[in-house]
Amino acid sequence: MLTLTIDGKEVNVQDGSTILEAARNIPGVGKIPTLCHSDSPALKDLKPARACRVCMVELLEDGRSRFPLACITPARNGMVVYTNSEEVKKRRKEIVGAHLKKCSKVKIIQDLAEEVGVTPEGELGEEECILCGMCERACKDPRGIGMAAISLVKQDGVSYYQVDEERCFGCGDCMMACSLGSIKLNEKAILPRPKAIN
Repeated sequence: MLTLTIDGKEVNVQDGSTILEAARNIPGVGKIPTLCHSDSPALKDLKPARACRVCMVELLEDGRSRFPLACITPARNGMVVYTNSEEVKKRRKEIVGAHLKKCSKVKIIQDLAEEVGVTPEGELGEEECILCGMCERACKDPRGIGMAAISLVKQDGVSYYQVDEERCFGCGDCMMACSLGSIKLNEKAILPRPKAIN
């Protein structure tokens, strides 16, 4: 068992837990937002994607602050963590603002932007994917089915994920893994395509 301090509250967690896991469902501890993390029991073996960066926290060590991602940083004895310090709020707003600029029509990003105080500015994109790769990793399947029907491709300088329809059998794991809700299922998985190549 490990003991660390999160937002001034002493928290006991199992060895091997991440900061994100340590902070979940603890009264008095700030919410750590995520966009590329799945809590689905079916996908519990998926390792964190480390792509959206909105789960950044402030970690105070030896009198100095650093700002790691809570989804991949292991909890350690004696850690002092702040989930919503002023610096975290400032950095998180910049990160969420970048996601909103690209994916302005995605509801979960709109909601997160409102939560952290970001308002849409300038030219906004209407993409539906932040390229976190959760769909691809779920399709490779931690449980051993391993269809690998989804891959990252690049066309005309634009990267996106696409489905190999011959390999996809419509299990829905990619849809469960997509926290943006951008993947549909109709016998086969239907992934969003960039507007530039639609």
